Amino acid sequence: MTALQLGVAILAVYRVAHMIAREDGPFDVLAWIRGKVDPEQKTWVGRGINCVLCLSFWLSLVAFALGGSWLEWLSVAGGVLVIHKVLYR
Repeated sequence: MTALQLGVAILAVYRVAHMIAREDGPFDVLAWIRGKVDPEQKTWVGRGINCVLCLSFWLSLVAFALGGSWLEWLSVAGGVLVIHKVLYR
């Protein structure tokens, strides 16, 4: 994987994770899904679907399960962590 591909993968995973965890989506469909999964956030799934970093970990795993290595998976998840921490100090 080149540096450009890694950068694009990091930005794509961050965008999707942020959209699922924080945005309402068209017709409030993402907010509805978050409310249906675990409205009280008592399980790890309920807490995880509201966490950008948790979602980025699992989204990057899915992306690289199709042909990437574990190092690429962790690199993308780590890149998302850095971006998130810089933006939300």
